[in-house]
Amino acid sequence: MTNTKTYTGIREPKVTFLTGTELPLETIYAVWQQSKNEDELVTPHQVKATVPEKDVVDLFQRVIAQQIPVSQHLCFIFILENVSVSWREQAVRHKVFGIVGPDRMGVDIVPDLDDSAWWSQSMRIMSMSEFAQQGRFRIADTIREVDGATERYREVMQQIENGYNDLVAMGVPMEDARDLIPLGAQHRISWDLSLRAMQHIIGTRSCWILQIGLWLPVIDGMVSELVSKVHPAFMELVNPPCIADGKFSGCTFCHENERRLDERDSLPLCPLYWNYHVGRDKQVPMMDAIEKRAAIYRGFWHRDPYTGNPIVKDEG
Repeated sequence: MTNTKTYTGIREPKVTFLTGTELPLETIYAVWQQSKNEDELVTPHQVKATVPEKDVVDLFQRVIAQQIPVSQHLCFIFILENVSVSWREQAVRHKVFGIVGPDRMGVDIVPDLDDSAWWSQSMRIMSMSEFAQQGRFRIADTIREVDGATERYREVMQQIENGYNDLVAMGVPMEDARDLIPLGAQHRISWDLSLRAMQHIIGTRSCWILQIGLWLPVIDGMVSELVSKVHPAFMELVNPPCIADGKFSGCTFCHENERRLDERDSLPLCPLYWNYHVGRDKQVPMMDAIEKRAAIYRGFWHRDPYTGNPIVKDEG
């Protein structure tokens, strides 16, 4: 009964923009204008036809920069493929678990996330009989970086698949055999959320500290889809939480960085914290790991990962 097929590859997360508010930038402009005067109402289509694009984009960027609640009027639907169960568990409970306040304990209330909607593939009726051999599971970067860990991880995934198939072959319903499936298993899910909620999530999860390895493919995919399919202005969404008015304003998670600095935490120190709170001229643990990871954040933030300053377009 045991499946002896071997692993074939890993599927990377993929995000596809499905649909959303028509003419989102023009919608924000129309809603904003109606709140500021008694002039005749204009539709987003009229805005697009009569208002210079620069004015529309400038207003949209101010709304994003100042996190004005008018952004709640925009909603988008994405299809997320090859996301892990562990990611889904974080996403759907984002509104009730978080790290806020000076003691870093409490509840993270995401604007309008209660109104967000998810619709996921169900392992109750979707067979997981080949999830391991098809590479339908996430391997964290920390596992890939440890000699022998990836191979061992794949072996365990295959063992779980074998056990799942054994149970189903013995007559156990898939909906009960699925309890064996690990948090790393991947599936497809749709996500409907407002721009306001998206901005909060991106601003929080773009931080060096908060499991960007789990969230980066999703955040980067959502922003990239909006930039390429809707408007380049959506690139303004990506900023670490320590950036305010375009500049570094102070670390949001000093305690976590302190733990990394004195090596109570084995993960690399944030380069922004290193530069502004420690001093870049001072030696810190895991400097090679910081440099390697900073290169990824440079492309993600579109900012210098040590200063937080925007990268000039022609910088190369």
